[in-house]
Amino acid sequence: MSERKEKTKEFVDELAKVATVSPKALAIIDGPLRVTYEELMNQVNELAVALQQAGLRSGDRVALVAENSAEYLVTAFAVWRAHAVLVTIYPSSTVSTLGHCLNSSDPVLVFVNESSFDSVRQAVPDWPVALISDPSVPPVRKAAKETPADVRDSLALICYTSGTTSYPKAVMVSTKTLYHGASAYSESWHLGPSDRTVVSLPMAWLYGLNTTSMATLLRGGTVIPLRRSRPSMLIDAIVEHKATFLPGVTTMFAKLVQHLDGLDSRPDLSSLRFCLSAGEPRNEHAFDRWTAYTGVPVFDNYSASECYPLVTYDPQADPAPVPGSAGKVVPGSELRVVDRNGNDVEPGEVGEGLSRSPGLMLGYWEDAEQTRAAMTNDGWYRTKDLVRVDESGFVYVVGRLSDMIIRGGSNVSPAEVERVVREHPGVRDVSVVGLPDDTYGQRVVAAVVPDSSVTFDSTSIAEFCSKHLPSYMVPNDYIPVQELPQSKTTGKVDRRQVTAILEANRTTATSS
Repeated sequence: MSERKEKTKEFVDELAKVATVSPKALAIIDGPLRVTYEELMNQVNELAVALQQAGLRSGDRVALVAENSAEYLVTAFAVWRAHAVLVTIYPSSTVSTLGHCLNSSDPVLVFVNESSFDSVRQAVPDWPVALISDPSVPPVRKAAKETPADVRDSLALICYTSGTTSYPKAVMVSTKTLYHGASAYSESWHLGPSDRTVVSLPMAWLYGLNTTSMATLLRGGTVIPLRRSRPSMLIDAIVEHKATFLPGVTTMFAKLVQHLDGLDSRPDLSSLRFCLSAGEPRNEHAFDRWTAYTGVPVFDNYSASECYPLVTYDPQADPAPVPGSAGKVVPGSELRVVDRNGNDVEPGEVGEGLSRSPGLMLGYWEDAEQTRAAMTNDGWYRTKDLVRVDESGFVYVVGRLSDMIIRGGSNVSPAEVERVVREHPGVRDVSVVGLPDDTYGQRVVAAVVPDSSVTFDSTSIAEFCSKHLPSYMVPNDYIPVQELPQSKTTGKVDRRQVTAILEANRTTATSS
């Protein structure tokens, strides 16, 4: 038996063991649908057989373009059960992006839900497309592209990064990584059979599929998939199903707090025991308000699809998150902090984070050049994040190298500025970007979502920032906006859209 088959069976086999021990335990709650572990494994096995009867061969690629659901998980696990490679693509992708991802990965079959069917059909008119809600599987096509020999025995997943200005990169993930990721996270967060996890994070994202859903199922818990991260839907799911684990992004928690502020009565959220944010800088102001409502702090998780797990919290070892910190490096993973020359910086100093773990990617699909650029010669992944590590081992993500604003020769980290601006009582949220400046190269501009309870006062915010930031980091302008634009795929703040909005604002102001 090949290594790929052995490794692919690791997660599904462990899932089968859970089903053997607790066959009647709830694995998934999807609206009115209740799926036990026994039913989940039966559906996975039946679909795997149907795929093989449709012509699916070991190592073939199968794409999944669908919103979160019980069927999504069944389909993903069945593809692995059939020893094939899963390709996950965000259902919110444009037809152009869908076409790029599908033609690049060249799957033999595309699974969709109803809302994605027309877009996928436009992207690949002649390919076999199957609805995940339909038990019948059409005959698969023959892929034109062979899986590279160096990854053929280990590749299990191709997932796409949430690119915005260019086509997303296709990350190749091994079967070993998938199992290790789910296992490491479930151990760090002490997940168990009594846990119920609300997953509104898109399952096309490793955070939604592996980090949270698979980690929960590996320990016999229950996954509650949601199609959207709307505050009302999240609150209803927590209350109705007595959810214990709520993972999300920072923006999601900020919106939840705003939603709770507007309710006449407080919902019962006492079932929650663990809340987690990832993918964005921490918003301590919003997190503190969430804790005041629920009694549960928001912990953090920091990693990349290319290398995970990396940094998170063990809530038993550290019951309260350290303000501004993403947590500590998880056992088995490594983090180096280096200067621009690749030399390790002194403890407490800021530099680029380099990571290495059992969850290191196999590379980017069909992109050897990007793969080489993402890695050091000695095998470390370049995170392109600016980080620092304090004396106690807590890791702080200062910002992205690509987001760095250069103002008069000085480097300004938007995340550091945002952290201070959010502390002003008149600010609910903020995003900081750099705009062109004839004198200093770039000017620091803050898009501010004012707190609805006060009148927006840019002078007061500027004075506050002057007291808490070096002069070169103080924003030149504070522009009020009703809300910050979000990525359609991950729900994170889209900094590029913020830049476009502020540039348009400046152009309008200048022309008037």
